[in-house]
Amino acid sequence: MPDFKQTFQDEVRRLARKELKALDEKIAEQKKTINALLKRVNELEKKQAVPAAAAVTPAAAPAEEDKGRKIRFSAKSLQKFRKKFAISQKALAALLDVTPFTVSHWEIGKNRPRTAQIAAFYSLMKLGKRKLYALIAEKAPGELPETKKKAKSAKKAKPAAAPKKRVRKSAAKKAAAPAAQTAPVKK
Repeated sequence: MPDFKQTFQDEVRRLARKELKALDEKIAEQKKTINALLKRVNELEKKQAVPAAAAVTPAAAPAEEDKGRKIRFSAKSLQKFRKKFAISQKALAALLDVTPFTVSHWEIGKNRPRTAQIAAFYSLMKLGKRKLYALIAEKAPGELPETKKKAKSAKKAKPAAAPKKRVRKSAAKKAAAPAAQTAPVKK
């Protein structure tokens, strides 16, 4: 008579393997479903991110005459733009919804912005100074650049240092002359 204990253990193992195989198949199906859902979510986020970048500026989409052309980007144009309007990297980053570190990398040519960010930058370049400063005031109020008038008034408003006492040249000569007369002359 065969060993009942061994036979029973073998049968339990066989049934357990069969159930695990069925569970593995279900897990594989669920993983495929999860991956498909993740891809769909990413696609939807990308579609949603493009209008969000367009909402950053009123004219984020290229103008009618520029639709057929490819928009160019260069690090020098970014630097010139920031210098022209006295905008900090932090303010520009807030306008383009990126980090200041990213703007820094764009300026030195280490990285390139994405197409949506180039389009948003292009639309910022077309804005006037007042509209640009209004956007900065809205997005990054602490980063609003000073205008020339404000800078001049701030210089005037600074408390002046204590005035230095001026000594007239003639008084300085008189003070130096007695010292020269009292010194012995060496021969």
